[in-house]
Amino acid sequence: MSKSANGEGYCRRIDTNKYECTIMSRYINPKTGKEKRIKRVGTSESDASKNAKNALRAWEKEFEKSRGDLKVNKSKTFGEYMKDYLKSLEGTITDSCYRSYCQCMKNYFFTHPISRLQLHMLSEIEFQNFYDDIASHYSRKTCKTPMQLCRRCCRDLIKRSLLSENYAEQANLKLERADEYIKNLENKPKKEIFTEEDIAKLYEAFKQHRGQYAVVAIFLLETGLRSSEFAALTIDDIDFAQRIITIDKTRGIRYTNSDDMTGNESYVKVTKNNKVRIIPISNVCMDCIQEMMEQTNILCKNNPGRLLYPTFRNGKMRSNSTMEVGFKSLCNSLGIDRDVQRQNNGTVKGLCLHSLRHTANSFMKQQAASTSTIAAILGHSEDVNERIYTHSNVDMIKDIKTTSQIIGLDKQEDSRTHLVELSEEDYRLFMKMKEFLKNQDDFS
Repeated sequence: MSKSANGEGYCRRIDTNKYECTIMSRYINPKTGKEKRIKRVGTSESDASKNAKNALRAWEKEFEKSRGDLKVNKSKTFGEYMKDYLKSLEGTITDSCYRSYCQCMKNYFFTHPISRLQLHMLSEIEFQNFYDDIASHYSRKTCKTPMQLCRRCCRDLIKRSLLSENYAEQANLKLERADEYIKNLENKPKKEIFTEEDIAKLYEAFKQHRGQYAVVAIFLLETGLRSSEFAALTIDDIDFAQRIITIDKTRGIRYTNSDDMTGNESYVKVTKNNKVRIIPISNVCMDCIQEMMEQTNILCKNNPGRLLYPTFRNGKMRSNSTMEVGFKSLCNSLGIDRDVQRQNNGTVKGLCLHSLRHTANSFMKQQAASTSTIAAILGHSEDVNERIYTHSNVDMIKDIKTTSQIIGLDKQEDSRTHLVELSEEDYRLFMKMKEFLKNQDDFS
């Protein structure tokens, strides 16, 4: 048996390669009225002393907060501490971001053995194995969130003196091949965006009024909107006189019951990067707006949010998954090659709705437009003048040609384009008259 340094406690050998350290706190245990004692074991005197000191610091910090004897739970797992940490984030980040974090850890962290380890079992090797395991099945981008959350949780545990080192920061992703996708048998170059031939097919389908998603595809190509921004777009966001659309919100998904992380619901939130931007309305874009307003007016009985293109059945915002399914079905019917390829984790992936945004971005870059101008339209993180409604900014953005104008689909104005000069109220009167005349024709 030997005394610990500075008379803080003592260590004794209790078995072969096993030592126990007892250390006393400067605080009185409120339950017993005596000095609080902490006991911990280790494979050596220094190891046992280190464990005891860490446990004592953790108890004292909790005691200073509550002035109660809060027993440090040695059997609590890293996964349980991770759940506590995620819960502490609620209210400090957006509801959709909170849900995204929880779902990510549910899929990639809580299914891994590291989540079932107690804190004293953690090491750099354990985290390295965890990173290597997920990197061998998923892309580096997918691994980034669980890795960052593990590091942040460990920092929180260190502040609470429950962990001595941030082993999560000591380990790193090593498998660079995680970013590489397995090509198909022909090993052809990966298709990054839709071609002019693909766009022409989508445009022809739109002109022929083929379903709900041809107009969505052309509208996204013309505006470069994210699908979630499109889902939250309302009639009030469209200035028919100035021919501009204001983007100041997007669709998010959050838990209906955040306490047990169950249920999902859509809600409106601020845009990515919290930036308001404007988008010019081309002739083709105006045709899309009119088409969507006509379909909504006829097929959607209730539209309380005044959405531009809601789900017809209930008037709610369209979900990304539903739009993806509809868009992919449209591409299949039109014979558009989305270049679906199998990835290294076994799943298949091809061009999707977000690829329309990439396509619009690529066509904008062909004009040698400035990065800041493109960023202003697409809502990228580059610095953009906050006074977006100045004449110089509006003119600058309107000078950028849209996808349809670049590839020659906007040569002639559609007969419906004259509606750009109408106010919203005039447009509604026009629509009512049009529906009345249609009913008269049907009666005849």
